[in-house]
Amino acid sequence: MINTIEFSEFWNGVTFTFSNGWHISIQQGKNHYSRDGVSAEVAIFDDKSFWYGFDKEKGDIFKPEADTYIMEFVEADTIAKIISIISQEKVDIRPSE
Repeated sequence: MINTIEFSEFWNGVTFTFSNGWHISIQQGKNHYSRDGVSAEVAIFDDKSFWYGFDKEKGDIFKPEADTYIMEFVEADTIAKIISIISQEKVDIRPSE
């Protein structure tokens, strides 16, 4: 069972890895798309290191067409929603549009 919290060695941020293998990277600072104390840069990965996004309007996880996907200026409430979804035993993913 994987279940870790790792602080970044080179950036101002942290990566949570949940027992289902999914990860969320939360970064903040001058080299990231964030505002100190207000928002963070967020990336979501599955257990095979594929990148995903979160649609705030639909409230779901989706597979982007690009190989990488970073969410910019994400606020605390949205980060909590993402964690709630990707920490579940089974993560539902909306197919690409």
